[in-house]
Amino acid sequence: MFTRPFRYERAERLAEASDLLRQHGEDAKVIAGGQSLMPLINLGLAAPQVVIDISRAEQSGGSRAIGSDDGYLTVGALVTHARLAADPMAGQAQPLLGAAAARIGNSRVRNRGTLGGSLAHSDPAAELPLAMVTVGAEYEVSNGNRARSVRAEEFHLGFLTTPLEADELIVSARVPSLGPGWGWAFEEFSRRDGDFALAAAAALIRSSAGVIVEARVAVGGVSDRPVRLADVEIALSGATMREAADRVGAVRGISPVSDTGASAAYRAHLARVLVRRAVTEACRRSETADV
Repeated sequence: MFTRPFRYERAERLAEASDLLRQHGEDAKVIAGGQSLMPLINLGLAAPQVVIDISRAEQSGGSRAIGSDDGYLTVGALVTHARLAADPMAGQAQPLLGAAAARIGNSRVRNRGTLGGSLAHSDPAAELPLAMVTVGAEYEVSNGNRARSVRAEEFHLGFLTTPLEADELIVSARVPSLGPGWGWAFEEFSRRDGDFALAAAAALIRSSAGVIVEARVAVGGVSDRPVRLADVEIALSGATMREAADRVGAVRGISPVSDTGASAAYRAHLARVLVRRAVTEACRRSETADV
């Protein structure tokens, strides 16, 4: 497959990128690390006439920063996966994000790919959208003139589908920091290291005196978007740590499909196994967390 020629524009600021998007309309696409867009172009699934590079855009609205304030962790859209995985502040405030970022692709992908690119691409098998839905993140999006916040669960609408307007970009993600008593876990299964997961699961568990007080559990790769498992979360509430894995039961609300990677039935089985593993590990960490 030969890549069709396209015009290259470099934006010095994110607001300038939005201006270029308005100017060129549907013919334009934004690139930062290139780990989402370029495979689509190379496969002929995207054929933009204009590619707008924001990889060297000046820091705007914290787009390259990782910060913690007032119980929240803020991660800029241009932060790479590798930096997020290694950042001590992120690891302390919300370790689930670093665990998810560390599982993305290979070292080349992690060093080039950006948080904003992964979230905007919204692949249902991607690690960071799943982690963001699990932790209850909010995304700040902007077109250079106005900004708005969108909850992660309302942002990932379906396969490669988001509510971003044609001239909007993700600026940052705002994530609640973990407090005392919380445990976390991220589990996924792929045929080879670096492949997209056939299924993945993430869990956050808060316990007190050996009893689960609050649970957040989600799965990825088994529907057209990351899915919170409300039935599992309700079943876990009030359970003891030893009861937790047995409370998982069936994983409902998912819609796996059969493809060359795996059958729908196998993906559904993987989802249940990975949820049990994630819940068990999150409970273990919750028990040893500082109270």
